[in-house]
Amino acid sequence: MRWQAGESGMSELDRRTAIAAMAGGMMVGSLPALAAERRVLKASISLEGNRVLIAVGMNGQGPFIFMIDTGTYVSIVRPDLAKKLNLPVQGYEGSRGIGGKGDRYAIYLARDFIIGGGIRQSSVVLEDSFRFGYEQDIYGALAAGILTAHDTDLDFDAGELRLYPNGRGDRAGYVAADAEIPRADQPDRGSRKIVATILVNGHPVRCALDTGSPNTLSLNQSAARRLGLWDGRPFAPNRPKGIGGAGPIARIVRVNEMTMGDVRLGSPLISLLGNDVGSNLDGIVGLSFIRLFNMSIDSHGRKLWIKPSRQVSPPYRYGPSGLWLDRDGSRITVASVGNGSPAAKAGIQPGDRVAGEWGDVLRKISQSVGSKVILTIERSGQSREVAFTLADFL
Repeated sequence: MRWQAGESGMSELDRRTAIAAMAGGMMVGSLPALAAERRVLKASISLEGNRVLIAVGMNGQGPFIFMIDTGTYVSIVRPDLAKKLNLPVQGYEGSRGIGGKGDRYAIYLARDFIIGGGIRQSSVVLEDSFRFGYEQDIYGALAAGILTAHDTDLDFDAGELRLYPNGRGDRAGYVAADAEIPRADQPDRGSRKIVATILVNGHPVRCALDTGSPNTLSLNQSAARRLGLWDGRPFAPNRPKGIGGAGPIARIVRVNEMTMGDVRLGSPLISLLGNDVGSNLDGIVGLSFIRLFNMSIDSHGRKLWIKPSRQVSPPYRYGPSGLWLDRDGSRITVASVGNGSPAAKAGIQPGDRVAGEWGDVLRKISQSVGSKVILTIERSGQSREVAFTLADFL
């Protein structure tokens, strides 16, 4: 694996040490068999950046770094790793995502699947849709079933995923959340996801808990309009990407608070999607909020128990210009301008063209807050220079 120092402050040696720790300090071939009667199976996890990382071995090789992604129904693998390990293809299926477009993915079967050095499965089905938006050193993702198939704890403070094959028992210190897990016999595709009620400015929204999303909260547009968040307030534009390609322009806005049980996040930035993804939920809660509590899942009772963690929510970055630009060859067009942004105050409008090279323009609008930017804007056949200062405007 290639790890680059500087991205997270860890050197290549540190990364290798972390991988060894998550893998239990052993290569896959030397792991002992796990007794079926063992009450607690433990796997080491690591919070790095805004991903939950875990080491995985399969087909006698590894460890490879995967992430835990409770937003996906089926575990996924990068196509290059599937080919490197010669995983047998079991079939193909189509998927649709945030971009709306469908694609066809291969389904593979991996044998002797070892998770975090402490949990072994004889075989796991993997889809090769792991192609977008992830760091080069992450090779796949474990689906929601890693938490919901059995009683489990996802303990960020202890750095552990704990699985209880015979049931967990008492959950001292945890409180039941307003959440549910679908029935195991309910017809569905793949893993059972966790759905919870979150309060946004005191208003309830029903969302999937998605550790694969780095955001705090992503609301469908219909939910954003229902809560009065879509129109009028300052926003920074963004275009999310995922399965199905890029979605419509989204908006990053600041709300007063976001709460779940005893866990509260004040003045968070959340994302308002430009469409509705899924038909029966208001959106997804991402890891920036999920990491604020440790989770315990009652699989049979279909309940979620939580207690506040010692973790903090990382800062949410947005463009300090308020511009979202699209490129078609050498043509650069303003796709969106955020309300209350420096670009909006300077008079830039959607549909304006920006003169210059793509890389140069991006560097100008991506400088640090307080930097002065001068752009040449073309509108209705006329050009003019526009100056503004980058700012934290949300």
